Amino acid sequence: MRSKGHAGIGLLLSSVVFLLYPGDVRDFYLWLWFAVFLGMITWPDLDLRFELRHRGFTHTLAGAVFFGFVGAAIFGLARLDYAVYGFLGGFGGTLAHILGDVFTYMRFRPLWPLSSREVGLGWFRASNERVNRFFAKLGSTCFTLVLVYRLVDWELLLRSFSGLV
Repeated sequence: MRSKGHAGIGLLLSSVVFLLYPGDVRDFYLWLWFAVFLGMITWPDLDLRFELRHRGFTHTLAGAVFFGFVGAAIFGLARLDYAVYGFLGGFGGTLAHILGDVFTYMRFRPLWPLSSREVGLGWFRASNERVNRFFAKLGSTCFTLVLVYRLVDWELLLRSFSGLV
């Protein structure tokens, strides 16, 4: 899966988090998590830039923990209480990336070191532009709808319309 497809899956999963979030969606810490989560969702593909074996360590559970600690270290430097959100964003972003890659043809070991079982559902090619565009559009549409749903004061809006009738 390409960057835009991974971003779309990240937005789709973030939609669920924002929809179910028990507090106000204007919460700074929710947005901090979201920024790290979405920002680090493509980090597992750094293996391509450094000419490492693609979908090796960076595409495993152990890699997700590693990227979680990287996120914690980076954001913990700004403020210590940000480290938790850095970890959750880095770890979660990597898991979301792995989820997207599971649907492609290329087999890899996402649960290593807990399991060496290779997974690759073979639903589409990672390079399929149509699929990547579809996930990007689906994720951005769902995220936008969830934000509108959570941010609009529906009672006030309904009272305003009922006063017009």
